[in-house]
Amino acid sequence: MADEAVDDEGAARIDARSVKLELKPLLIDHAEIAKAYRKRKSRFNYSRVHSHDVAAFKEKGWSEVKAGKRYSQMKREKPLSQLLEDRLWSLCKEMGYPVLNGDHFRVAYKRDDDSIGSKQIDVFSKDDDTLIVIECKTRETRGRKSLQKDLHETAALQKAIASAARAHFSDFDPKILWIYATENIIWSEPDIQRASASNIRIITENELQYFEAYISHVGTAGRYQFLAEFLSGQEIRGLNGIKVPATRGKLGPDTFYSFTITARHLLKIAFVNHHALNHPEGRPAYQRMVDKKRLAGIGSFIKTGGYFPTNILINFVERCQFEPAALEEDGSPYRFGRLILPNKFKSAWVIDGQHRLFGFTNLPDEFLDKPLFVLAFEKMDTAREAELFITINHKQKSVPKSLLVALQADLQMGSDDAEEALSALASFLIRKTAADNTSPLYGRFEVPGVPATPLQVLTVPEVQKGLKKSNLIGRVVKKARLPGYLSGATDDQTLERARKAINGYFRAIEEAAPARWAAGRSGFILTNPGIRAHLLLFAEVLRHLHSKDRLDPFVATHEQIVNAALTYCEPLLSWLRSASEDDMSSRFARKYGEGGVKEYYFALCDIISVADDSFGSDEYRQFKARALDDRADQAKLDVEDMTKLISRVVIESLKKIYGTDELPSGEKKYWELGISDSKIKEDAYRAQQQTKAEKRAPREAYLHLIDFEKIIKQEGNWEHLAPMFNIPLRGENPKGKKYHLEWLKAFNEVRRVTAHSSIYRQLEDDDFEFINWLKEELYERCSNGGFTPE
Repeated sequence: MADEAVDDEGAARIDARSVKLELKPLLIDHAEIAKAYRKRKSRFNYSRVHSHDVAAFKEKGWSEVKAGKRYSQMKREKPLSQLLEDRLWSLCKEMGYPVLNGDHFRVAYKRDDDSIGSKQIDVFSKDDDTLIVIECKTRETRGRKSLQKDLHETAALQKAIASAARAHFSDFDPKILWIYATENIIWSEPDIQRASASNIRIITENELQYFEAYISHVGTAGRYQFLAEFLSGQEIRGLNGIKVPATRGKLGPDTFYSFTITARHLLKIAFVNHHALNHPEGRPAYQRMVDKKRLAGIGSFIKTGGYFPTNILINFVERCQFEPAALEEDGSPYRFGRLILPNKFKSAWVIDGQHRLFGFTNLPDEFLDKPLFVLAFEKMDTAREAELFITINHKQKSVPKSLLVALQADLQMGSDDAEEALSALASFLIRKTAADNTSPLYGRFEVPGVPATPLQVLTVPEVQKGLKKSNLIGRVVKKARLPGYLSGATDDQTLERARKAINGYFRAIEEAAPARWAAGRSGFILTNPGIRAHLLLFAEVLRHLHSKDRLDPFVATHEQIVNAALTYCEPLLSWLRSASEDDMSSRFARKYGEGGVKEYYFALCDIISVADDSFGSDEYRQFKARALDDRADQAKLDVEDMTKLISRVVIESLKKIYGTDELPSGEKKYWELGISDSKIKEDAYRAQQQTKAEKRAPREAYLHLIDFEKIIKQEGNWEHLAPMFNIPLRGENPKGKKYHLEWLKAFNEVRRVTAHSSIYRQLEDDDFEFINWLKEELYERCSNGGFTPE
């Protein structure tokens, strides 16, 4: 939303002294805010429409909610851009911001040359200490969009807008949060760097989903968690120099402080490292999402006079200031004195007791001054925080076992046990990729404690398993961890190198089939088995290139790895660009479990190997050999079945046409009249007589397959047999001639190969396709003719 001058280009400048720097419209009245909230919280726009205009509105996508004699109530889903703005506005309202922007909100500001400019702001909210300015950007479908121009504009106007806000509210010096909220936009790394350089925070659909869920549980107190995330380390006004009586001591290697504090104070400095937020810097993120019903119960308990005699466990992220009351006797491990509480956002991380703390949310103000017992550690490592959390909670049913298992993997980063260390590395890489808003996998993982959207179809444990099986970041051999193609010199370097390489690979897959990628499960690509199979393929492509001396992945940069792999994978990318729904479904639908992953992977290899038959692991080649054997066996059975079907249909039809009575010669009518070619009958008789008497079958069993062409075409037979056997070959014009029996000759050649196959004489792909095609055609026609295939 561009900066607009109040005066037109070239017009006389407006004297800044005659213009009031206004921010309008602003909503302050509770009733006005409540009314605006009801409107913005809905996913629909509503309109009162005259009955004459209803049809025109329906053509534009509106639907009729309530019909009246003269007017009708109509609704239409909000466009994505408006919906995002309304979601952010509603979030600010739910966090308890008392001042919010109205519709079409603008800030009038002074330029350096004293002229007046005007800037539209999407979302604007204010309390006594903070100001939030949000710019919203969207795409209709997920993809890349440059925000360079917008970011430069915002950066250029920050000072002017801040000055205008301070002037408007008088003696107001807030902490200002500049936020870009985006949906369906894959951020580029340069844009992320530009935003960071201008102190602009980023909220994508991933963070918005978390904050919406969190605020819906804790209400207005969730504002502190929101501010802590974006104002980490900044001072909180009004909290300077607050001291509380405290005891200092040691528990093992950790310094602790025991004291009491009001809920009002602790809420402002506390931060909960929720697993659902999946913050890339919060390693490991161990806390589960708060339970709304549990909070309500705790709130009711507090209101009726209840209190908690047990400690809330927190960790101060910086060294504390402590004033001992007096010198103690030598050797005492404890000191009594006064603790100077920190006055910064996100300075106290809650290890245990978040429900007891946030149970004070949405209670009347006087309850916030109730004391809480606190045991605080000083600069405890986050891994030790998580270990303590597990020690306290591992027997509680309220803690999901999957979360504890994931945490165990996180805590094993750098473990002396090679298998544990590799599992931890894989787990953290997946989470880091999932939290990277430049990644095609961003926003695609289920989030513990937050209801999944249709887009969130992947799970960390499944993809972690796939990453380990691919060996891309290493493997374990005889209890030793060996590097993989995407490994770096250290675990941190591996995380960065692998993240960029994996992003590059999947970005190409997404761009080759964007609609299928966006469709999630129904697109057959973005599924747990699909992602795991592609990781296996990525690794196999690198192995193949390495074996052919076309790339050394161990020393190549991640850019070189991605470029080489994608160049080689062009047959797959090309196939994905043009694949039909049937193509995708037949190869990749309904793949489950470990067997499904392997099937999916082999199907990918099939597409690649068309261009290079040397491609593929030993396992894939064994699979292909077994598949070829299975296919050949099935083809042989199909040929035998179709041969029997042709014979049965012809002979049974002749019996119906001519009957089974004997002629004066002693021959059956269907044999003598239905087969006019004497040589065919003589050859069948001769073959019958050459068989031992006890094993002889009726003469018709000794007819050659190719004989049926003449029998079918014979006058008197054709009109009865044509519906079943007059089958044009694929691509043949059905109206070009009377008889379409060339398929019999082609089928006979295939039959001869299946009957006498050798390493020098085998069915080709075209033969298998022909058999499948003919089987479908023949079975359908014969069934329609009253002959059910056996």
